[in-house]
Amino acid sequence: MALLEARSVTRDYAARTGMVRALPPVSLCVDPGEMLVIRGPSGAGKTTLLHLLSGLDRPSAGEVLFRGRSLSTMSAVEIAHLRNRFFGFIFQQPHLLPDRTVLENVVLPCHYGPDPRAANIAGRALRLLEAVGLAPLATRYPATLSGGEMQRLAFARALMMEPEVIFADEPTGSLDGENSSRLLDMLASETEQGRAVVLVTHDPQVMGRGTSFCSLVK
Repeated sequence: MALLEARSVTRDYAARTGMVRALPPVSLCVDPGEMLVIRGPSGAGKTTLLHLLSGLDRPSAGEVLFRGRSLSTMSAVEIAHLRNRFFGFIFQQPHLLPDRTVLENVVLPCHYGPDPRAANIAGRALRLLEAVGLAPLATRYPATLSGGEMQRLAFARALMMEPEVIFADEPTGSLDGENSSRLLDMLASETEQGRAVVLVTHDPQVMGRGTSFCSLVK
């Protein structure tokens, strides 16, 4: 059984001229330890597909399954728990809380679904900040960070709950070469531990790390 599966999922949106198909039928499977790269031109539906796979949106047709269970059968509460406990997210925009410190932003997911294995939540958060090179900035606030630092902070937060699937939308878009390599190495390390990574990218360096690919056309 695949960890994550899409079965002929599509997404349509209402427009003034009628229904517009943002995503044609897509089927795919993601196994533990796999890094799936979603690629294609702008407007092909890459981010739309990522949102469907992660439960942030529902397909117009078809279904997405996690561990064999269709997300369409889950309640809003179950979906929220799934996204918090089993999925990690790295968006194009970091979505940080401006009134929380760097450290507090990393531990934020634990406030919505504590990980019973995380006996020392702050200690784990600090180790993640160390891994992304932000430990010296733990007491600072997001407004004082550069765009690349914010993205690295979002990356650390995404790993806080030790998710089974990490979803990343252009994760290296605001990073320089050195930090891109650092984060890609961390993602590769996550797959070596049996976690799956699903990411959208235009970056050839990122594509080169993929173990499987889903190519969309416009």
